[in-house]
Amino acid sequence: MKQAPGKDLAETEIADVGGGQVRTGLIFLFLISVILIKRTTGSNGGTCGLAELTCRDGHCVPIDAYCNGKNDCGDGSDEPALCTPCNRTYHGQEGRTYHLELSRPAETRLPFLCHLTFTAAGRGYGELVQLLWDSFSVGRLEPNAEYLSASCPEGSLQLAELGRHFTGGFWCGGGENRATYYSETSTVTASIRLFHAPASVPFEFRLRYRFVSRNDAVARLGKPDYPIERGSPVPGTYCSRNFYECHLKQCRLQSPNYPGEYPRNASCMITLRQKEVPTCKHAMISVKNSPTGPTGLTSSNASLSIWQDCTPEKDRLIFHDGLRTEDPILLIYCGGPLPRVIARGPNMLVEFRSSPIAIPLGASALRLELEVQVIYVDSDGLDYARNSEGCHFFVNGISTCLYT
Repeated sequence: MKQAPGKDLAETEIADVGGGQVRTGLIFLFLISVILIKRTTGSNGGTCGLAELTCRDGHCVPIDAYCNGKNDCGDGSDEPALCTPCNRTYHGQEGRTYHLELSRPAETRLPFLCHLTFTAAGRGYGELVQLLWDSFSVGRLEPNAEYLSASCPEGSLQLAELGRHFTGGFWCGGGENRATYYSETSTVTASIRLFHAPASVPFEFRLRYRFVSRNDAVARLGKPDYPIERGSPVPGTYCSRNFYECHLKQCRLQSPNYPGEYPRNASCMITLRQKEVPTCKHAMISVKNSPTGPTGLTSSNASLSIWQDCTPEKDRLIFHDGLRTEDPILLIYCGGPLPRVIARGPNMLVEFRSSPIAIPLGASALRLELEVQVIYVDSDGLDYARNSEGCHFFVNGISTCLYT
């Protein structure tokens, strides 16, 4: 090769070495890429998905195959020594049902703390999480405990959602029926604690979990072509919402996480407002059971429980004739067939309060949905009270007249 004018041989050699380094670097990066692809590629040539587990030989199994007591991989790589389903994040394909079970912790592993995080990742991996317990028994419920923290002396379950206010309530004891929990967000974490486990106290935790799209959450959100209006969430709260102009919408007042379990120690302030009123009319807010009816009322709530029946340890709804907690109370309700509640005017405040006292999972008494309506009456009529003092009726019982 001829030397370029103005350059010596040393410069030419340095230039050749530089080109050689670039080629060597490209070859090295290519080899690294091949190795990484081989590690994430199954034997059938496809990569494992977000909801799958990669076995040692490269093929894929569902994510719930990890530590389920079965040799799903065939080489034991899904059942490593001392494995646990705890402290992991679980994803799933939309519409598919997965299973998870926790074994009773050994005495040597107490106190036991287990976090199970379920995340709907979107794009075929769902938008909401459904948890369905087939069996639940964690610790023992002590109903007469002097302190709230002592109501679950052996252990408990807590549920928390990403981005939502943590209520701090918990469940313990044996579950009732088959409990369900439907998330409001894409991520929910179940935290199971077991402090000590006497042989007389059973431990069972077996559930199914699914990831669904919002279009499939018909019971809560309605059909895509006829959606349910659930109010505007109030930032910084767990479940407070504001409703406006329900004469134009299909407004439904739902218990938190409807139609499933709602958290303990939750407090929701729900306001209902009607601003548009036709000329010569007066608007009143009305609340009643929805056409589908409350899905979660248990047999213990077959009879109507109101006012003095609603002791502090019970979950309750408080209906106010106005937008403030200081406004007159229309009804305190804690179970049974809800009568129609009508405000005196165009505003109503509904307080939903779940007791901080722990209960068995599946025993939430007020899993319900209420229909909100706007009633118009003549503004100069006698169908409503014009002031906060209410209506007064005088019955004269001394008349001796007989009517035939």
